[in-house]
Amino acid sequence: EEELEDDCDRILEVEQGQVVFEHVNFSYEENRPVLKDITIRAEKGETVALVGHTGSGKSSIMNLLYRFYDPQEGCVLIDGKNIRDYSRESLRSHMGIVLQDPYLFTGTIASNVSMNEEEADRTRIMQALEKVGAGPMLSRLEKGIDEPVVEKGAAFSSGERQLIAFARTLYSDPKILILDEATSHIDTETEEIIQHAMEVVKEGRTTFIIAHRLSTIQNADQILVLDQGRIIEHGKHEELVARGGVYAQMHEIQAKV
Repeated sequence: EEELEDDCDRILEVEQGQVVFEHVNFSYEENRPVLKDITIRAEKGETVALVGHTGSGKSSIMNLLYRFYDPQEGCVLIDGKNIRDYSRESLRSHMGIVLQDPYLFTGTIASNVSMNEEEADRTRIMQALEKVGAGPMLSRLEKGIDEPVVEKGAAFSSGERQLIAFARTLYSDPKILILDEATSHIDTETEEIIQHAMEVVKEGRTTFIIAHRLSTIQNADQILVLDQGRIIEHGKHEELVARGGVYAQMHEIQAKV
């Protein structure tokens, strides 16, 4: 998909990181709406988890927040400002994204954490890696943070690649965080390590999690259950379980596995 050109060079300043979706309607193709009247309000530092089956609209919400697309109706506001009125580059400078299979480029661990920053602060790189729990990985590598990364990080486990991506996010210090939770291929021990890294990175940041395992989002400030582009349930974990609706069913199924 070709991305829309930046049509303005206004710089978005973000102090708090409050995110609001106001009555958003969106479709990739005409007459096939993928988001229908979506309203979300995330205050500074809150964690909002999005759950729902494939095609429910979780990723589309993230696509609008990151401005890969703009909604046909309604608006997305950050700190009360409509993000359409600002350059994509300045919007994205306030966001950190950690995807299921993070992208590592050829270089070193350090250059991946600092995103090749010219005068990268090595102390901050080390601190970021240690905070997210990558200390044990570094201690077994001969060159530590100068360990080469080749072939998209093939020499590292998926858990280690995630930790490097979390450290990258900490280093860039964004106000808003988008986490696409890794679904499978992760053993329990790795899951605990990644869960810890997630908690560290989320602290003080407004965070959106596309969640697959409900066990990881039980402490979220808000859980939104999406179905065919609509928010059908909204609340905290305990409230939604007690309500006995779709979320409660999903929770019951996962608890049995």
